[in-house]
Amino acid sequence: MTVAFDMKEALRYGVHAEIEAKRFYKMWADSVDEEHLKKELLELSDWESEHEASLLNYYEKMYGEKCPIDPDLVVAPELKVQTKDFGDVTSVLRIASAAYLSEMRAMEFYERLEKESKGETAMMFGKIKDMEKEHMDITKKRYLKIREDVVGFRAF
Repeated sequence: MTVAFDMKEALRYGVHAEIEAKRFYKMWADSVDEEHLKKELLELSDWESEHEASLLNYYEKMYGEKCPIDPDLVVAPELKVQTKDFGDVTSVLRIASAAYLSEMRAMEFYERLEKESKGETAMMFGKIKDMEKEHMDITKKRYLKIREDVVGFRAF
């Protein structure tokens, strides 16, 4: 049995996911003192803003209306963290892991949208998918660095 694919709802979901990710990386950046890490996290936040803008533009172009934003909709509950969590190394390790998994799910989501689309739309989703893959690599690197700091050596 095939599940019907609703592009309109998928785009709305994607917009909300990008908003959450943008806020998450911005909050994390605001909590760190290391300039290189702050810069990296703000760059991720900016990229998520670009994704959000692309999806909003596409939604409006495709459906002739603005995408409804629901402030209560939670797409990635693992990214809903408290500022105090960034002060605890174990919590930061958990947060970094959640960020990686969130980026992996985003990449898979855009990969599906790419496959379900054609032409210019498929190319747009492909570009976002590739950027999410890059985000995965960055968040994995960050996770491994934090883990190395916790255990005192690089385990793998």
